[in-house]
Amino acid sequence: KLFFQDPQEAKKAKTAAAKSSSSTKKKNVQLLDLKRANNIAITLSRFKQSHSEIKQAILTLDDSVLSLDQLQMLLALLPNSDEVKMLKAYKGDIEKLGFSEKFLHAMAKIPKIEARVQGFIFKQEFNSRKDELKERVTQVATTAKKVVESTKFKGVLEITLALGNFMNNGHHLGNAQGFSIESILMLSGIRAENRKISLMHYLAALVSAKEPHLLDFAHDLKGCREAAQISESSLKQELKQLYQCCDELQQTLLDISQPKKEKKEHDASTSTFLQIMTEFHEKARAELDEVSAKMNLMDERFKSLAKYFGEDPSQFNTSDFFTHVNTFVDQFEKCLIEIREQQKKSGGTGSGKGDGLAGLLGI
Repeated sequence: KLFFQDPQEAKKAKTAAAKSSSSTKKKNVQLLDLKRANNIAITLSRFKQSHSEIKQAILTLDDSVLSLDQLQMLLALLPNSDEVKMLKAYKGDIEKLGFSEKFLHAMAKIPKIEARVQGFIFKQEFNSRKDELKERVTQVATTAKKVVESTKFKGVLEITLALGNFMNNGHHLGNAQGFSIESILMLSGIRAENRKISLMHYLAALVSAKEPHLLDFAHDLKGCREAAQISESSLKQELKQLYQCCDELQQTLLDISQPKKEKKEHDASTSTFLQIMTEFHEKARAELDEVSAKMNLMDERFKSLAKYFGEDPSQFNTSDFFTHVNTFVDQFEKCLIEIREQQKKSGGTGSGKGDGLAGLLGI
């Protein structure tokens, strides 16, 4: 009898346990609609931390507990104003609340919870966003400076201008003092009767024969390819957004630091938040001012670049400019390769009038 249990008794015990479990479940108070409760529960299933650990990490800004991804997920779970009112109106046993309700109840206890989490997110992502912005601003500003300072690119453009004036001799376009960077892309479309040789081939052959030291001008312009992918407006928009985040954080600090009539919970944690975030805000603001100074320098470089190429600075699109430069470089180098291949076939060196394509062009 010690080791034997009647099957009927075992069945009764199992049924009683099931009823007890069902009764326990029924005791949970559900305040949220099913969809909202399920969304919170599903998201929190990705967290290893308990409600109290999440709450404490937010209060103390502990990024070893909550990652940036987790904070961004939490932002969508925070109680709205209606839910806060509903939780405050609940006077029953907190332990009887459902899983999702308990979480919202814990979050609702934190003053300015949404602003705190947004500030926490900003703190975690600030360095990467600021560093990336700084790097991109520096990159395009440096590239603009190198384009203006490239004597080899200037030399190629001077030959291009002379070639254009020679071809337009006697025409009203024949004594041009300059040209837009976009217009030189037309060289590839102007072809000889056989359609095999373009004016770009002629330019490449001319530079190769007369000024070979200019052929590696593309080395001075290698930053243009990356710079063409960077929008000036996007850089300024990102800086503006970072400053806005700083302003919002400053307002959060003012709101939290102002004393209220009612007694607040977690005064020690609030002091910790204020101390950490005040220091961060001052540092972030100073670093953004440094980036802003670099952006002002970038603007000056862009103005100099526009004026150097005879463009209106107010209408100057840097992305388009760098794209046109890249296209010109690609077309020039493609034609140069074709010239050298033709020289190999003909057994010439390209150094005299009878050699290869240069000879065909009369150079």
